[in-house]
Amino acid sequence: MAQLETNYISETANFTDRQKTKWLLVSAPMPVFFICIVYLYIVYIAGPQFMKNRQPYSLKTFMQCYNVVQIISNAWIAFNFMTYGRPFTAVWRFCESLDELCGNYSEKVLETMWWALMLKVYDLVETVVFVLRKKDRQISFLHIYHHVSTFIYVWLMLSYFSHSFNIVTMSLNCSVHVVMYSYYFLSTFGSNMQRTLLLVKKSITTLQMTHIAFIMVFSMQGFIPSCGAKMVKYYSAITSINCMINLLFFYNYFYHSYRKPKAA
Repeated sequence: MAQLETNYISETANFTDRQKTKWLLVSAPMPVFFICIVYLYIVYIAGPQFMKNRQPYSLKTFMQCYNVVQIISNAWIAFNFMTYGRPFTAVWRFCESLDELCGNYSEKVLETMWWALMLKVYDLVETVVFVLRKKDRQISFLHIYHHVSTFIYVWLMLSYFSHSFNIVTMSLNCSVHVVMYSYYFLSTFGSNMQRTLLLVKKSITTLQMTHIAFIMVFSMQGFIPSCGAKMVKYYSAITSINCMINLLFFYNYFYHSYRKPKAA
């Protein structure tokens, strides 16, 4: 068993090393943390200072284009995970490695994961737009934490903890984002459309919470003593903790937005 674990870690390390010269951001943590620091600096310091004495920008056309790119990109990534991975099988074969589950398609799955990482960088543009439009209410701690933590999480999974359940995680995440950004795209078409979409706004938040809860629960399979190598335990710990924190923030938002009685 120890030999199998060593071989698994060695193969994973060798594969990751080969990709370090091929894929942007995978080789070292510093660029990732630098992007996060620049993002936080723009959102909390540079952006508000720049907009202090300026009128908010409209950026309607830009946001429509941004949302269309998000819809297409998330749909393409989810499609690739469905095509080259086995997300439904990965749920109940959690303890198996990526190579065991996907065979010759393992590298294609990891390449798709890299594109998902690039999309998480693109996600950060949304907050900058909120700053330029002076949509301060939308720049919540939940919004910032979710973007930063998801970006770091996907990088960690790709660089150090490549596991078969990543297929499930990213397939669900990207599928939910297709729905979410479709909602955002439609909401750019005026107040009448926004009033109509109020009927589904709560459902989208519920969908976000449900998919996070699903990932959290099923990722805990890694804590079963006989389930895979130590890498699987680390993967399960990081995934379940990240999901739990995000779920708590989403529930807090859900409670204050939809459940808590409004003052008269």
